[in-house]
Amino acid sequence: MPVPRPTALKMVAGSRKDRINNDEPVPEQGVPTCPSDDPDVREIWDYTIKQLLTMRTITMADRDSLHAYCEQVLIHRRAIALMKLEGAIVEGSHGGQVMHPAVGIARQSAMLMKSLGGLFGLTPGARSGIKVGDQRPAKAQGAARLLSG
Repeated sequence: MPVPRPTALKMVAGSRKDRINNDEPVPEQGVPTCPSDDPDVREIWDYTIKQLLTMRTITMADRDSLHAYCEQVLIHRRAIALMKLEGAIVEGSHGGQVMHPAVGIARQSAMLMKSLGGLFGLTPGARSGIKVGDQRPAKAQGAARLLSG
């Protein structure tokens, strides 16, 4: 079952009125700060926040989901770097060659990145269903920024 789209995105996409939840909670306006002290996570966070502000798909309530996304990007990068260093095929503990454990880690983190990123419109497929109108960066935050054009 697909993850339901937020009401604000349904509204800007022109969904039928009977599919719009007019009583949806409205998150606090503003841009969340990164909860991580890891400079690599913060670098990914800063880049991603810039993209989300441009696309107008971020609220304060998104902090933890975005943090999880950034952590998965970092895990993916590190797994790929390890495979480049040691190879995707390594010697097994009982002899013979086996797939490097980092292959599975990279695969799993890529799937989580796709899933979490889709919540924010960070994948091409997710963006194809979002209409935000005016493409200039929004100054307002929260659901109102999506509707104020």
